[in-house]
This record gives sequence, C-alpha cells and structure tokens, in this order.
Amino acid sequence: MLDEVLSQPLALVVAPAGAGKTVLLEQWAETHPDRSFVWLDIVPADNDPAHFAAKLVATLSRVVPHFLDAAAPVSISGRRLGETFLEVLPARLRTLPETVIVLDDVHQLTNRSLLDDLERIVEFAPPNIHTVFSTRMDLPLGWSRHRLNGDLVELRSADLAFDFDDSAELLARLCGRPFDPEAVAALVTRTEGWVAGLQLAAMTMKGRDDPEEFIEHFGGTDRLVADYLTDEVLRAQPSRRRTSLLRASAFDEMSADLITEVTGEDGAQSWLESLERESMFLVPLDTRREWFRFHNLFRDLLRYHLRAEEPGAEPTLLAGAADWYLARGDVQRAVEYLLRAREWERALTLVRTRGAHVYERGELRTVIRWMTDLPDSVVHDRLDRLLLLGFLHGLEGQVVAAADPLRRVMNDPDATLSQQLVAHAIVACEAWWSPRPESSVDAAKRSLALLDANPGASTPDLLGLTHYESLRTMTLFSGGRAHFLCGDLAEARRWLELATRSEGADYAPWRISSLGSLALVEAWCGRLGRAEELATEARAIAEEANLVAHPSTADAYLASSLVAAERSEPEHAERMLAEGVARAAATRRTQLMWIAHLVSAMLGQTDSAAELAVVPEGPPPPVVRDRLTALRQRERRLSGRDSLPWAAEPESSDAPATRFEQTAYALAHLQPQRARALLGTEAEPRDDEPLVTVERLLLRAWLADVEGRPPAAERRLGKALALAEEHALVDVFLRAGPHVVAQLAQLPGQRSAFVEHVLERAATTLAPAASSILSEPLTERELEILACLPSRSTNGELADRFYVSVNTIKTHMVHIYRKLDVPNRSAAIVRAQELGLLR
Repeated sequence: MLDEVLSQPLALVVAPAGAGKTVLLEQWAETHPDRSFVWLDIVPADNDPAHFAAKLVATLSRVVPHFLDAAAPVSISGRRLGETFLEVLPARLRTLPETVIVLDDVHQLTNRSLLDDLERIVEFAPPNIHTVFSTRMDLPLGWSRHRLNGDLVELRSADLAFDFDDSAELLARLCGRPFDPEAVAALVTRTEGWVAGLQLAAMTMKGRDDPEEFIEHFGGTDRLVADYLTDEVLRAQPSRRRTSLLRASAFDEMSADLITEVTGEDGAQSWLESLERESMFLVPLDTRREWFRFHNLFRDLLRYHLRAEEPGAEPTLLAGAADWYLARGDVQRAVEYLLRAREWERALTLVRTRGAHVYERGELRTVIRWMTDLPDSVVHDRLDRLLLLGFLHGLEGQVVAAADPLRRVMNDPDATLSQQLVAHAIVACEAWWSPRPESSVDAAKRSLALLDANPGASTPDLLGLTHYESLRTMTLFSGGRAHFLCGDLAEARRWLELATRSEGADYAPWRISSLGSLALVEAWCGRLGRAEELATEARAIAEEANLVAHPSTADAYLASSLVAAERSEPEHAERMLAEGVARAAATRRTQLMWIAHLVSAMLGQTDSAAELAVVPEGPPPPVVRDRLTALRQRERRLSGRDSLPWAAEPESSDAPATRFEQTAYALAHLQPQRARALLGTEAEPRDDEPLVTVERLLLRAWLADVEGRPPAAERRLGKALALAEEHALVDVFLRAGPHVVAQLAQLPGQRSAFVEHVLERAATTLAPAASSILSEPLTERELEILACLPSRSTNGELADRFYVSVNTIKTHMVHIYRKLDVPNRSAAIVRAQELGLLR
C-alpha cells in the first residue's frame, strides 16, 4: 500500500500508539534504496514555527547540501510559515531527487497555523516530492479533494494490525521458539493485532514456564492490556535495572553522558545499547546511536511508577538535567526542565537573564510560553512581569498584545523610574509595526528625553537586553526608523547614526538593526554605494554572530534589494527581496513589509517579484505611500491614459516622487508652463539626497528640450548623468520615460559604460510597452515613417524618401494617428516616445 505513494503526493498513516507506524515506515524505506527518504520526528517543541522551519530545512539539506543557503528565509511569519518561505519552497524542492518526506508523530503538532501550512506544502509540492503523515489521530486537515481525485494513500489501524502469520513470526522471534497455533490465534484475537501488545506479551512470556497458560488468561481493552503488560515487563526487570529505567524516564531525550552525570549510572552507553537490542521501547534519535528516547507510552508508564515509588526523585533529576544542559549553553532545554521541576524562581531568572539566546534563534514564542507557564505567585513584582510580557510580545511583533501591559506600567503611579524607562523604550520600538509612525516619533522622543535626564540609571533585567545603554540604542534606532517612515530622511539618518555609535550597539542584533535601517535610509536617498556598504556590514556581523536568519537582518536585505532595484539589477533585487520579506514576515513588521511591497512593485515586470507583491495589512507609511502613488502615476503616464485627476493642480503634492510624476506628465503633454510651475526655482544640488537632485535635473533637461533650448538641455542632462553615474542610479532614467532616454541616447560624445547600461535597460523595460498597449500594432512601413517624424520632413519629402506617392504617405499618416490615438504629428511624436517607439 505504501508503494502507491511513490506515484502520489500524499500518504496518511493513522493508528494509535504501538501500532507499528514508525517501524513499518522504516522498513518500507529500506526496500527503496533508489529513493531519498528524509525523516522528521515531530516533538512538542516543533510547535514553535521558527524551530519547525529550521528543522525542516536542516533535514532537507541532508539530501541536497545547502538546500537553502546560509541566508535562507527560514524565519516564520506571525500567521503561518511565512508566505515567502512557502512560495520559495516548491521551487527549491524541485532541486531534490525523487524524495519521500516522512513526518512522524504529527499529532504532536497543536499549532493550527503550522498544520495549515503543512497542507499548503503538500498542495504545492512538485511531482518529485511525496509526503507521508504518520499520526495517532486524524488531523484537522482537508484532504477531501485528494480522496476524490484518488491521489491519497491511507493506512489505518486495521491495515497495520498483525494477522496470524505476522503474530506467530513476531512471537517466535522475540521468545526464541514457536507457539501453539491456537495460543497465537487467541493472543491475536485478544490484542486485535496491536503490535505493541504482542511485543509486550512476548517480552513477558520470555521468563515464563507456562506461556500458553498466560495467553489463555490474557485479555482486556487496549489500554488495560498496555497497563498490564508494561507492569509485567517492569516486574520482570532486575531491581537495579528497573530503577535505572524509572529514573531515565524523567528525560525527554537521553544520552550516555546525560544519564551518567545526572543519575550516576555507570556504563550508560552499553546499557542503552542493550535496551535497544532487547526492544525495550527505545527509539534512536541519530545514526550514531548517541541520543535516544523511550517510546511515549512506555515512558509515560515509567514516569507514573517513578512518581509512585520515589516521590522526590523526579524534580531532582529534572533539575540535574537543567544544570547539564545549561553547562553546555542550551538555555532552552534548561528552562524546559526547570519548569517541569517546578523550580519557578530559577526558571524565571534564566528567562530574564538568558532568554536572549532563544530570541537570537528567532524562537520568541517559546519564551512567551515559558512566561505563561509560570504561576502568578512566582513573579513577585507585578509590573516587572507586565514589562517582560510586553517586551516579549513586542519583539515577536504582537503589538496589540504588547501595548496593554506596557501602557499599564507607564500609567501606574506605583511604577518606579527604572520601570518607566524600560516601558517607554519598548513602546518606542513599535515603529516597524505601528500604522502611525508619527506616534512612534513622539514615543522615541519621550523615551530619549527620559533616558538623557537619568544617565546610567539602573533598570530591570529583561532577557539581559534592558540595561541603560541597550535601552538608549533601542530608542535611537527606533526613532530613526519612525522618522524615516514619516519621510524625514535627514532626521532619520541623524538618529540612526547615533544608534550605530552608541554603547548598546555592541549587542549584535541591535547593531545589525541599526546598520540595516541606516542602509535603507541611504538607499532611499539614492546614496547606493553607502547603503550597500552598511547592508554588507550588517550581514557580515550577522554571519559572524550566527544570526543570518534572524529577523534583525531584514532591514539590510531590503536595503540591498532597493539598491539593486535603483541600479536596475532585477535578478539580484529579487533575491535580496525574498530574503528580506521572509525575515520581516517572521515578526509581522507591517511597515517593513510595505517597503518590501514597494520594491516588489518596482520590479513588477517579473513573475518572481509579482509573487512577493503581497499587499500588507493596514495603511502604508507616508514615505511608502508617496512612492507607490508615484508608481501608479507613472504607469498611467506611460500607458497614455490622459484623464489623470492627480495632475490637476501644482499644489496637489509636495512629495518629491509624486511631484516628479506630475511634472513628467506636464512635459509629456507639452505643457512647459505647468512643468516650470511645478519645478519652481532651481535649487542647489543636495549631497544627502542625490536621487532627488538627479530627478530634478532630468526634468529641467526635459523642459529645456521641450522649450527648444538644446544647449541648456544638454548641460542639465550632463549634470544629472554625472551625479547618477557617481551613485549608479539607473532606474531613475527609466522612470522618467522614453523622452529622457532618447535625449540621453542623442548626447554628443563617446558613451560611457554607464550610459550603455541605462540604454540597454531602457530597451528591455520600455520598448515592450507598445505591443501590450496598442490595440493594433504599427506595420513595418508605418514604423519607418514614424521614425522620420521628429525630423519635421514634409509629406512630399517622405514620399520621395520611400518612393511612394504623397497620397500613400497621407494614408499611412492617418493609420499612424488612429493607432496611436492622437490628432496630429506633434502628438504622435510625443506618444511614440512614451511607448518607446522612437529611440
């Protein structure tokens, strides 16, 4: 039955514990050495989306090394695995050979979003991927379509149940001798072929002289059978071995070193190997046989006996395991064991002081779960608990959940100065999430004023990240981001430069965030070289600190994507955009996602960029709204749709991007007076915003050309070209459109490599517009005549040139005007330039 999945996308194996699901799948895999099998043993920790995604990628990388490279988007969004991750995954899966992905113990997943995403992975997986879900219970997933289409393989308890022959062979192998067929039949009937019951029965019968009599009196429901037989197995163990089994059951996973150090068990490795050989419900977790776990059912029963027989032993063992993991730097497992041991104070101390290690792995939901698991009586200071919860929810991007506890602290008359300092700093960090960046600016100013008024103040320790210097750095880069989103680029740069130089920027995620945000500002201004330097430095720090996949790198990746877009390098821009989107989505940074949406709109001619152009929730920040508006205006201008209400008044927008489009519209429609009014007086070039300077110079060059002043047009275009080449600004010429590109192509003198690159990109991005816009394309002869129109040749001169009559030329002209939807020759020239038909 399982072989059928090799030609189908999905198989479900649903049966209770001990039914043999895992063994069956392992044996099946061994019969297909020609296929690649990857195995994910699901555990409760996998409910953390970041943890699960990292595990999935690491497992697939065993089939194809570097399945996703070091900078892969393995971060996870707030709703689900992350749109970008799920959209990139199918393409990456196609790089695998014929592969079967086995997800074992899927019932451990209680996170509905993750289950939905697993369903999506199956839906969009390429044909070379086959997925097997092994679970104790039916999953709340909609497989109805697969059932109706006949491309779902299902195995249930009845399919896995051992029949007479299977049971007889199993009992004979485990007990070392065959049994009477009637006895075997009775055992199969009483166990209903449940393989764990058969296995436990065989282990119990090993030491009995009357196994047939045992079978004759054996009976009960599955659960009673399991309890009875497991008890019988334990009673058959020597006292010392029984004690070792009970104590080892306290550990979720165990190695010889862990057992020896915590329990004092000598020869733990050989003991584990003997348990595995004797089928004592031990599951190996790696190919080296270093880590194991007990079968869940057996482990639960062992723990039941441990608590009954040694009441105080389990907490001691759990605390010892926590110490063992902590000594090896594994804070997450240490806290998990302390919570199970009910050592609340130690657990809380670790969360407060070492939780940053988990944050750096992008698994903040785990820390939030720890806090909710702690009883209220443990956190003596109510306000400190509110601060910590607000901080955690804020870092995770749950702004609504963070706002309430933080504002309760800020408004509480009993809150200390140190608690107020922390609360204000955390609220200031909401810039990437808040739809009101101006509020975040005010919050950052209040926080900075409070910090500056109390230099070096002592503050509560939350994850080791809320000391005075850290709070000040957080406030500075948060204020810089808020100013940027409001469109105040100069102030944004000032705050972010202060952040990068502050003492708290020694903490790698803060420094990565500060550099990445500053890179975004510089890219926005057109200082592309500086932006790329900052973004590269941020990613280098991330790589050195093993934080490449951390959400803090999102700013740097998006800055690099914007740089590549302005340089008109779409392939590189798309790669960086995918990385940035994945990291921004991991913590729901809506405002950063709006920036990603803008970049994807800039690259909207490609399928990959279109897939990333998901519109975020809520309104865009002002700085993004202005550029998105300008992009829509440009699309309408170049498409020739003349009814443009946004172009009605010069005063309609002061934003540089929209003002640029309004002026370009006026010039494209031969309205020089309106264009001059929009441009205003000629301003001095600005070193801090070269993009705006280049835009204004291009518009003035265009205006001079429309007004018939060629020397002025060439002079201004030359200045724009020099500044654009200095900063590698290519896309600005393409945004201006065909007329400016034509001016550039006609500049006298030898063309530089930069100019050639601009013209090459223009030919690729602007020329195809005509075929998609014109309802009826121009003929070759009409295109030849059209190319001569800017020379102002008369109809007679055109007739002589093409060896036809004047009437024929007139007929061609009528056809050209009709297809271009223009009334006369001048309008035809403008329209043809807009469509890229005139170079």
